[in-house]
Amino acid sequence: MTGEALSTGPAIGIVLVNWNGWRDTVECLESLLRSRYGRWFVVCVDNGSADGSTEQIRAYCSGEVQVESPFFPYDPATKPVSFERISAAEAHARARAGPPPADRSVVVIENGGNLGFAKANNQGTRFALEVRRPEYCLFLNNDTVVDPDLLGAFVRAADRHPRGGFFGPKTYYYDHQGRRDVINFAGGRLDMVHGQTWHIGQNEVDEGQHDREREVDWVEGSCLFVRSALLEQIGLLDPSYFAYFEENDLVLRGRRAGYGAVYVPEARLWHKVSASSKRSPTKLYYLTRNQFWFVRRYATRGEYARFLAWFFGLRLWFLLGMYLIRYMSRPSAGAVLRGVRDGMGRIPVQSVE
Repeated sequence: MTGEALSTGPAIGIVLVNWNGWRDTVECLESLLRSRYGRWFVVCVDNGSADGSTEQIRAYCSGEVQVESPFFPYDPATKPVSFERISAAEAHARARAGPPPADRSVVVIENGGNLGFAKANNQGTRFALEVRRPEYCLFLNNDTVVDPDLLGAFVRAADRHPRGGFFGPKTYYYDHQGRRDVINFAGGRLDMVHGQTWHIGQNEVDEGQHDREREVDWVEGSCLFVRSALLEQIGLLDPSYFAYFEENDLVLRGRRAGYGAVYVPEARLWHKVSASSKRSPTKLYYLTRNQFWFVRRYATRGEYARFLAWFFGLRLWFLLGMYLIRYMSRPSAGAVLRGVRDGMGRIPVQSVE
């Protein structure tokens, strides 16, 4: 253990989405149990896993499954962890009628299929807000390892920034060619003309150059700390995106409501994200389609005109050339074209309840 966890302060509802990734999930949970901040509980939404994820997570919480991690030794002293397993159909009734989950506990909600990142996150967030009404929610990817001071750093930053609605960490690659000090995200910039989001500090070795806390354009969804009151005001993630750009949409709605996004360098975590530029056809489709939806929703008329000129004059031909010639992947090129077609089509009515 890293010492006695702080048992006072505002409660944090942590939402994880698991899909055939229980090994990642239990490593993430083990890192959370080392937190020096104790007032948190986890709602893990399982998106129809076929690998026995829920049973493995239960076994981990009871102490039957040990975690192997290059970041820390397994700590049996933190087990057993209070664990509850409920179906999606039971979640609403359980949240309204059952007792609130204890600090440092885990609730798994089981879905019958893959609902996508946004819809599953919303499902877990609604449950967390109904069952305990925590002051903060944390959207956290299950393939992350958190620093013991991550939660406390977020709470302190929220106290310093009363008009900050969203807070994000300094994110490192879990393994970047054997190194763990290479930055993946140190705050984000938004370029509406090109419909792109940029990771500040990406692929830089951390030498303290991004240690200043500051307001940024957006915070990445792999670790997004948000005031629950703001979610109740502006709504949750828009599930029509399915995956990608949903957190950008959420943060922009919050900024337009008067709440900023703050980068918190004291809050650190490591993410199992690939540094490679190769992308699956499915990912390319959603990235391309959602890029169009996002720009069409939030760009000015002039920005949108410039985006179209840039995309069809340059970007599209670059992507097609890269995937057809460099990677020789017709499925990837086809995914880009389908993304453009659907992105230029009808935008679904925004649903953020």
